[in-house]
Amino acid sequence: MALKRPAHLKKAETINEIVENLKKFPGFAIANYKTMTVVEIMQLRNQAKKQNAIAKVYKGTLFLRALKELKISGLDDALTEQNIYIFSEESVTAPKLVRAFNKKTNKLELKAGIIEGTVLDKQGIAEVAALPSKEELYSMFASSLVYPLRQFMLLTKEIAKTKSE
Repeated sequence: MALKRPAHLKKAETINEIVENLKKFPGFAIANYKTMTVVEIMQLRNQAKKQNAIAKVYKGTLFLRALKELKISGLDDALTEQNIYIFSEESVTAPKLVRAFNKKTNKLELKAGIIEGTVLDKQGIAEVAALPSKEELYSMFASSLVYPLRQFMLLTKEIAKTKSE
């Protein structure tokens, strides 16, 4: 049995970690963080943690090896430059997190992602990030249910007012 160098073992562990995260989390986004400070990266990681997501920096070559191991294609172009990789339990959380953070700092660039097994390019992941959140959709739905009732109540109030006059 050949002994492996510690550096090779560390790389293998990192690749396995990436593979497990890609299998485990249905939401994933890649963002360029080249102009961010260490403090801003820590803020992004803390925000990710609050939303049950993980934001990590990996070497592009190791990430590419993990993608090849999983037979995922279409992300090679996005693995250039300095990237941060966000994995999320809810499929749309990762791109939404990048979009929200970018509104404050304007230092992140969404590059690509995977939503529930579908590889998305820059445009596709940006469209997903722009969708309303689950809470916003619930609020919109509740408002649409309450609106006719509110209109009916106003109408009956006006009718009662005209009859009492």
